[in-house]
Amino acid sequence: MQDALTKVTGVSEVVSVSMDENKAVVKVEKGKVTTDALVKAVEADPRFKATVAN
Repeated sequence: MQDALTKVTGVSEVVSVSMDENKAVVKVEKGKVTTDALVKAVEADPRFKATVAN
C-alpha cells in the first residue's frame, strides 16, 4: 500500500501505514491530489478497501 501511495502525484510523504489499525497517513501538496486518486491507489490492490478521513 505504501508503494502505491507514494506513486500518486501530489503525495509528498507517506507518514505511516498501520495494517493493524487499517490506517495510512499521508502528506499531500494542496491542490495537487484528489481523495479519489488516493482511494484508487489503495484499492488497486484487491486486498484493500479505502475511505478518506479528515
